[in-house]
Amino acid sequence: MRAFHILRTKKNPDFQLEDFEIFTMILSALEWQKFNGEIFLYTDSHGKNFLDNVGISEIWNGVYNSLDAMDKFDIDENIFWAGAKIFALAYNPPPCVMIDLDFIVWQPINFDRFNSDIAVIHREEKNLPCYPDKNYFTFKNNFTLPENLNWSLDPCNTAFAYFGDKNFVAKYRDFAFEFMHNATPEKNKNGWDLLPYMVFVEQRWLAMCAEICGKKIYSFSNLIELFDDKQKFFTHLWGHKQSLRENPNAEEKFCRECAKRIAYDFPKRAKKFSELNQLQKYFC
Repeated sequence: MRAFHILRTKKNPDFQLEDFEIFTMILSALEWQKFNGEIFLYTDSHGKNFLDNVGISEIWNGVYNSLDAMDKFDIDENIFWAGAKIFALAYNPPPCVMIDLDFIVWQPINFDRFNSDIAVIHREEKNLPCYPDKNYFTFKNNFTLPENLNWSLDPCNTAFAYFGDKNFVAKYRDFAFEFMHNATPEKNKNGWDLLPYMVFVEQRWLAMCAEICGKKIYSFSNLIELFDDKQKFFTHLWGHKQSLRENPNAEEKFCRECAKRIAYDFPKRAKKFSELNQLQKYFC
């Protein structure tokens, strides 16, 4: 199954990835190839140069700077910081899998068992502040939300998302960009609360769009399983990234564990990684 990663730098000259982020994306790509097929990276020119300089561009089956094309779109990526994920769907016709860089799949996946054209890692709880009702959102150009949206649906977490129907993907993607283009967040008493805009277009609209298209959504997991240590199918760093950033000892331990896993699963690759300036110290 074709999969793809997304790395958007917005040509930020100060863009960097922490060592633990680099190790996680390496394992994400290699483990997917080991069990499930090809995986490609969609980034921009600055991101491609960054990965070339680190020395890991070859872990993917292809690295493309297609996200440079986002620069011509009238979208505020400070608000829609994950918009590149939706944009990259245009380059990956279904069936395909979209995987976050901090998400690792450790086993083969039988996609036939989904019995669905859409699969996500889990559903979110809609009764959270980041999922307000439709009156929260404001727009320009007389843009309005469709009346047939079902606001009672649980949003979809897209850290891992399978898409099997091109017509659904086109509808999901096209409306998402129309929404991002016309959104005009207003200041509230808590300041600029932008998160609901991004999670609507990425997570909530996906669930709504599926219902409109008559598609059911398969969920791999749930929030209870997500926070226990029993499942061994996937690893998602998610909120743990912040603790690694704040604790150098924890980050070093994590990176060394990743290096050990790479050496065990991919010994030939490990030899090359152990020679890279940014990673070699973890292979000692």
